[in-house]
Amino acid sequence: MKEEKIKVLALLPMELPKEIDLDNTLEAMQNFVGGLIECIALSDTGSEVTLVCNDEGKLLGLPLNRPLWDGADVLAGPGFLAGCDNEGNLTSLPQSAMDFYKEKFRAFIIEI
Repeated sequence: MKEEKIKVLALLPMELPKEIDLDNTLEAMQNFVGGLIECIALSDTGSEVTLVCNDEGKLLGLPLNRPLWDGADVLAGPGFLAGCDNEGNLTSLPQSAMDFYKEKFRAFIIEI
């Protein structure tokens, strides 16, 4: 059953990661990232975690946010981390993953 609201970890440029509640709709997700969404699976915690970001963030020149994959890539613009069920639906991020990524992304600020 699809959750109406999901608890996610918001990743905004130049801000500390923060837990927020987000409507579990495509429109709300697109509003949050400022355009078309891209969903990228992460596997750092061993659980199903999805990074949702702006599909054209770099092309649009959105502010750089955080390095990904130990600096192999970078998140441009706002994004958030959510959980994912076995059918590919976004869900609330499990608290253990929330705590892991809050710490992992806490210290990263990209300077241009």
